[in-house]
Amino acid sequence: MAWKKSLHSWLHESVAETSKPRHVEQLRLQLHEALERCEGPMCERMHWRIDAACTAQHLWLLRGEIFQLVSCQFCQEEATRRINALLPAFSGGLPERMLTRVQGS
Repeated sequence: MAWKKSLHSWLHESVAETSKPRHVEQLRLQLHEALERCEGPMCERMHWRIDAACTAQHLWLLRGEIFQLVSCQFCQEEATRRINALLPAFSGGLPERMLTRVQGS
């Protein structure tokens, strides 16, 4: 049952930041910038998903897919650089245990 307590704690912490529209909009802009010069239908779909995200948590959860798109169109090193550059923007808005760096290859 420890997982339930952990899940509840994680959800409770993330709800605290749910309605900060200015902060969420700034995060959206940074995620769009992370996809700079990426093209194709998957990238267009990701831009739409970024715009549709309502919270910082939802935006944070898109970073894995953004990483994949950037690494396919450029390289893994560039994707790592772009994703790790997002960390400061999310700091303070999400629980610290969620804010992990992508390790380079």
